Amino acid sequence: MKSVDYFVANPAGNITIFVTSPVERSEYQEIAKKLLAIDELHGEQVGFIKDGNRMEMCGLEFCGNASRSFALWYAKNRAGIDGKGRVTVDVSGADAPIDVEIDTKTSYTKIEMPKPKRVLNWREVGSDGKEGILVDLGGIMHLVLWDVPASAEIFEKYKDEINEKYNPPAMGVMFIEKKSLSMVPVVYVRDVDTTYFEGSCGSGSVATAVALACERPAGEYSFELTQPAGKITATALKGAESPENVAGIEKVYIEGVVELGPMRYCTDDRNY
Repeated sequence: MKSVDYFVANPAGNITIFVTSPVERSEYQEIAKKLLAIDELHGEQVGFIKDGNRMEMCGLEFCGNASRSFALWYAKNRAGIDGKGRVTVDVSGADAPIDVEIDTKTSYTKIEMPKPKRVLNWREVGSDGKEGILVDLGGIMHLVLWDVPASAEIFEKYKDEINEKYNPPAMGVMFIEKKSLSMVPVVYVRDVDTTYFEGSCGSGSVATAVALACERPAGEYSFELTQPAGKITATALKGAESPENVAGIEKVYIEGVVELGPMRYCTDDRNY
């Protein structure tokens, strides 16, 4: 593996490693596997920072937590923002650049996430009749399951069904305890062939907020979702359904604090 500079971000426990050295896409998988194998980093995913305001995930999937983490780094290191501001970032898996509110002093971030492309009732598309909602965000697809205990066996079953039917770049199952709004996110990325029980999941939080908003009349709804390693607040603004607003979702956001670690350096045989 080539030598690379990188840093680690912690958005609500969804530990993300960002490579800042110039890297070709053909090298993403090799470098990601090397970095994810460094036990002390506790990494769950890898992103690659390009020139300007561009960031790509290893599998070219979309990730909300990685996007808001990159936005904070970009604001500090390239945009020169001191305090509150707003930046626009271009990230993999999103159809258009994304706006992010940031505060470089408190490390707060609020990101407008991609709206759902499809929202499907799982009882109509699944094989087992369990109640849930399948939310397609374009660069990633999530199945939101209500009051089903999280397990690798259940996840693998749904992973196979969703991948066979839709073949998304990445997919997840969000195991939600509906009364307490606690969730266990499990995510698979196709091109890297990795599955993680994640500390938190930004896009999964969006999918959950969308699923909950679908049960309610028009309005703005915020949900504080307790995840294994932190909390994420997800907000859905729901209006009338239209071709542009699937399930009536006009806007959706996630917000919270991101911790950015120092720059580090990795070679084939050493991690600094």
